[in-house]
Amino acid sequence: MGTSMGVIKYDTTSIDNYTVYDNRNTLLSNGIFSISIDPNDKVWFGTYGGGLSILAAGEWVNINTPQGLNDAFVYDLKFTNTSMWVATWSGVNRVQGDPLIHDSWTSFTAENTNGGLIDNWVYAIEIDDNNNVWFGTEGGLSLFNGKQWKNWNHKNGLGASYEIVKRDNRLATDSFKGSHHSNQVINLPNTENVFYRPNYIVSMRLDQSNRLWIGTWGGGLSMFDTETQVFRNYTVKHGLPGNYILAIHEGSDGNLWIGSNKGLSKFDGTTFLNYSQTNGLISDYVFSIEFDNDSFLWVGGHHGMTRLKIDVKSGHLSRLDSK
Repeated sequence: MGTSMGVIKYDTTSIDNYTVYDNRNTLLSNGIFSISIDPNDKVWFGTYGGGLSILAAGEWVNINTPQGLNDAFVYDLKFTNTSMWVATWSGVNRVQGDPLIHDSWTSFTAENTNGGLIDNWVYAIEIDDNNNVWFGTEGGLSLFNGKQWKNWNHKNGLGASYEIVKRDNRLATDSFKGSHHSNQVINLPNTENVFYRPNYIVSMRLDQSNRLWIGTWGGGLSMFDTETQVFRNYTVKHGLPGNYILAIHEGSDGNLWIGSNKGLSKFDGTTFLNYSQTNGLISDYVFSIEFDNDSFLWVGGHHGMTRLKIDVKSGHLSRLDSK
């Protein structure tokens, strides 16, 4: 589990069996943005200001800008058989070979791709079966096919229009504590309205049908058909609990699970079924979603994590924990 106070390795068979890793023993930063497992079962942690930390066979290694990392703020990682892609707040890196060797690193930025990478603040990466790499950024969506770049933003259909969401978004951001990189907000795109930034991609997921689901900041959920390259947008008006989409995950049955600023939602392609604190969530802010092999759904939010049991036949969620 990634928290603002380090990493927790938790044995789910016992509530008391856990280990904490933080900057007193292993990490360079306690703020954890992402946790990823590579094809060799190494665990990679993207951190807030501490670069990358790797755990392999009980040994820790830290990687930062001297090795070739664009930025010490790492938001996402994705792996292919030959490469690792790293999302940072100063563009993206492709790593081919030993990550401890500087020559293994390639940097891609808005500047050196001539705007192909639409923005340097990158939050999400998805890779399809054809090794096309999709980047969700603060300024929109970018695609790199290995040779050429292409990008899309609100002008192309990303995010619902302001008129559709303005009533539902009113006062919604007042509950978010703090502001990331607020001191640089003047230089960022689409900052004229803090509660509506449809170009700002917070989360992203490529589903089994090769559709790209995109979570925006106040513009709702966007579905991008990678074949037709057309967006379809979903908001509170369509049944979502909130228009700030903070996490997206796909279940093995093809249902989409969506974390928002107002709870959790299951989407079967037609209907949104919503869950909130009244259904047992510890927080209505859902920042992360994971499944385990025992039909449990783990939901990370403010102040902790909720474990929910999924009834395989009915799909009903229940919270079994007393705390």
